[in-house]
Amino acid sequence: MSPLLIVLILILAWVGVLLVAYRLENEALSLWGPILMWKTERGKKVIGRIARRDRFWNRYADMGIVLCLAAMLGMFILILWNVYLTFQIAPEQAPSPEMLLGLPGINPVIPIGYGIIALVVAIVVHELSHGILAMAGRLKVKALGVIFLIVPIGAFVEPDEEELENTTARKRSRVFAAGPTTNMVLALACLLMLAFVLAPSISPHTDGVIVSNDYADIEPWSVIAAANGTSVANRSAFDDLADTFTPGDTYPMQIARDGDLAERQVRYGLYVARVEEDAPADGTLREGDIVWLLRYNGTDIRVATQEAFIDLMENTSAGRPLNVLFQRNGTEHNASVVLADKAGFTDDGDDAGVGYLGVVAYGVTDVVRGTDYYPRLLQPFEGSFLPYLALPFIGLSPFPGQLASIYTPSQGFWMVYNMVYWLFWLNFALGTFNVLPAVPLDGGYIFRDGIAGVMRRLGMHDEKRREKIASGVTTAFSVVVLVAILSMVFVPQLRGLLL
Repeated sequence: MSPLLIVLILILAWVGVLLVAYRLENEALSLWGPILMWKTERGKKVIGRIARRDRFWNRYADMGIVLCLAAMLGMFILILWNVYLTFQIAPEQAPSPEMLLGLPGINPVIPIGYGIIALVVAIVVHELSHGILAMAGRLKVKALGVIFLIVPIGAFVEPDEEELENTTARKRSRVFAAGPTTNMVLALACLLMLAFVLAPSISPHTDGVIVSNDYADIEPWSVIAAANGTSVANRSAFDDLADTFTPGDTYPMQIARDGDLAERQVRYGLYVARVEEDAPADGTLREGDIVWLLRYNGTDIRVATQEAFIDLMENTSAGRPLNVLFQRNGTEHNASVVLADKAGFTDDGDDAGVGYLGVVAYGVTDVVRGTDYYPRLLQPFEGSFLPYLALPFIGLSPFPGQLASIYTPSQGFWMVYNMVYWLFWLNFALGTFNVLPAVPLDGGYIFRDGIAGVMRRLGMHDEKRREKIASGVTTAFSVVVLVAILSMVFVPQLRGLLL
């Protein structure tokens, strides 16, 4: 059965469920468009038993308030920094609206399977924490509930709004801080498991360098284990070995892929990855050709790296001939082209008069990484934290199967690693987003009570005036946060239209 048919059957079945729910709609069962919400009082006793250790939970929430305030400051600064970046990046680099939504199936970087499970867990622990702290503070919880959209997508705890509003600011802040605090604590627990339990188990079947792109007869995600009779231990060793190679010569390389080890003869040079239409190279060079010698102004120049090729082309002139020696399907070819004006293809005045061939090409050393590179990238405490957080945006979470086959862990291991990673990622995202100083987020209410508390300590005894000022300041910050988030999408687009 095709995936499309399965999705269609699920949607039709869900429409049937919604029609039945519409007929039965009552206080316990209600509809929000295609979303079904079910309220119940079941589970309140369980939350009540957990909340009995009120001293522990109150201290936990007090520390959570401090954590939320620190995270609030960091997130607000990050939001403002991103607003600054919107005036620097090109329109095509701006995030799309769906990238700002943390919903599996809508946000393209969040996988549906792992994403749904992790998001449900994150929402459930978030809402249960609110309920536990409400009961620990002797506040009434009216109901618990589950939200469905074909599958359960969340849960909620409904405290008594009147009691919550009339209680002390500290108790109220504890309730609001509990949700994001638990998300961040769970994210930290997952991070520690990833760092000290799972990541140390990742090691390669074969030492060497991983080829990440097509190159001659070497398929992507193959491992070069040896070259010209010398074993390749890591990226540095391969670079040293490549320095001894001559562009245009052929070298034997041992290639490991899918558990097999094979020797191939590889021409050392530039692999043509793309030829630009109507450029001088169009009709002469093709994708897959290996270029190793360029003759310009009577000088033969051998090239095998992208950097050397770019440096050479930057020192050529439009209208001058360029002779190219290359290999195609095992046969050597020699061709001559007249270089175009680079400015005609880039629309950049600084490129006027510079020669342009019109190819994207790279050497084998440009597209290899040591087999130790990805295990280090999957270790959260190895280097910077931000690249680890960005793994989904570079296609490395869930970890690709082709890459996973290079390493010793089983498929089951990678399923566990991916699941724990997304539990970390979505709990971290939900927790840190919810602390922003904007209503109706938890951070907005904590911020409002904090502003009112500061004014009280400064001697303002008029409670109504304090609340009015605190609400006004919170509303202003809420608008700033909303505008900042929207600007990430729309400002680069507007700049693109105006420039």
